[in-house]
Amino acid sequence: MPIEQREITTPKRANPYTVPPDQQGWRGLGVANASAKRRAYTLFWNEQVLVCGLLLIPGERSIRHSHETGELSITFSDSLHPSVGYTPGGLLHGGEPSAAQPSEGAALLTEVLVAAGMPELNRLLEQMLEEQRQLRQTIEELKAPVGPRMLIDILFPPFETTIDDPVYLEKRTIVGPWYD
Repeated sequence: MPIEQREITTPKRANPYTVPPDQQGWRGLGVANASAKRRAYTLFWNEQVLVCGLLLIPGERSIRHSHETGELSITFSDSLHPSVGYTPGGLLHGGEPSAAQPSEGAALLTEVLVAAGMPELNRLLEQMLEEQRQLRQTIEELKAPVGPRMLIDILFPPFETTIDDPVYLEKRTIVGPWYD
């Protein structure tokens, strides 16, 4: 996809909604779950920086991925509440939270309860752990913004993104803007 690359000394301003069609695309079209589709825009790209905008609708599912050199993100839930975050290079982020694995102590307790002939107590423990997981998920959902958001991602060379999410058939690496 040919995207105009500008010298770093050329001033530029970009409105995500007015970038040319060849700088717009979708993320998540290859995912069966309809809530994974996100509108993506390449706002600025040269040899030193890649700036992408994403329109985030509440309830959309993110795709688990990492960037070789990390990612600086600025999220606007409204004009008065931006947030800035940094994810180090190689660290997977986004996507569905992975299911919590029982701790070593919980696994040992399960063995003891089953060996002691108390499987009903073990079932109660498993139910409590599942309820705790659901409660944590509910708390995270309550903290999430209610309306649409605009997310600005800033990447640095080599602009390499690795998609490693179970909803994709295979792990893949993309260099440059991420559309699919």
